[in-house]
Amino acid sequence: MSEQTALSGANFEETFNRLTSNVDKLESALEQTLQALRKRGIQPSVDLTGMVRTVRRDLDAFNSIAVQSTSRLRQLQELVRVSALINSTLDLDEVLEEVMDTVVELTGAERGYLMLRDDKGELDLRTARNWDRETILDNEAIFSRGIANTAIEQKQPILTTNAQDDARFAGMQSVLSHALRSIVCVPLMVREQIIGVLYADNHIGQGVFNPDFLPILGAFANQAAIAIENARLFSQVKADLHKAEREVQELRIMIDEQKKESQVREITQTEYFKELEMKARMLRRRSSGRESE
Repeated sequence: MSEQTALSGANFEETFNRLTSNVDKLESALEQTLQALRKRGIQPSVDLTGMVRTVRRDLDAFNSIAVQSTSRLRQLQELVRVSALINSTLDLDEVLEEVMDTVVELTGAERGYLMLRDDKGELDLRTARNWDRETILDNEAIFSRGIANTAIEQKQPILTTNAQDDARFAGMQSVLSHALRSIVCVPLMVREQIIGVLYADNHIGQGVFNPDFLPILGAFANQAAIAIENARLFSQVKADLHKAEREVQELRIMIDEQKKESQVREITQTEYFKELEMKARMLRRRSSGRESE
C-alpha cells in the first residue's frame, strides 16, 4: 500500500470514529431528553430515536462502501506497481514472485501458485509463495491439479468458498485428501492461448475469496502472462543475437581466407615473382645435373 493510500485510510478511519462517537453521544443525550419529557407527559410527534438509528445505519453503510473503495484503490495501486516492475526488468522469476506475493496479500490467501503448461500440455509449477512471502518447495506444494485443469479446459476463472461442499469438485481426490476449502484459479492467456494458471487457496477458512475480486485477479494474471511473454521474447532475442554473432565471426574468417588467397594470387602474378620462379627452376636443374655427374 502506498504512503498516500495509507494516510488517506488513516484519516478516514479517524473521521469515521469521530462521527460514530458523536452519534453515540447524540443518541445517549436524546434518550435522556426523551425520558425527561415522558415524565412530564410530553410525547414528541417526531420519532427522534428512529431518525438517529437511520443516521447510524447510513453511517455504517457509508463505512462499508468506503472500506471497499479503499481496498479497491489499494488493489489498483498494487497492479500499477507490478506493471511498472514488469516494464523495468526482464528477470522473470523476480516478477512472478512479486506477482504472487501481491496476490496472496490482497486476497488473504494462504498460498499462491503459478503453473505453466509444458510441451506435453502438463502443468509445471513455476512459482509458489506463502503469506510470509517465502518460497514453497516443490515437495511441500499442496493444490488441486484437477481444479487447475478445469480452469484451463473451461477457459474461465474458478472460485469456490468451500471446495469440500462444492458439487463441481465432488470426487476430486486432491480436494478431499488435502481438505481444500477456499480456492480461486485464473487461466493465464497469451495471444488467445492458455499457457498456465494462477492459483491461490486457503485450506483453513472458507469464504475467504470474494467474487468481486475476480476482475482484479484476472488483471494480475494478465500481468504475469505479459511477464512470461516478455521473458520468452527476450530469451529468443538473445539466442538470435548469439547466432548472428557466430555467423558474423564465421563470415569474417571466410572473408579473411578469401583475402589471403586473393593476395597470394596477386603476388604470384607479378613479373618479379615470375622471375624468381624461373631462377628457382634453373637452380633446381643445375643441382640435378651436378648430382647426376
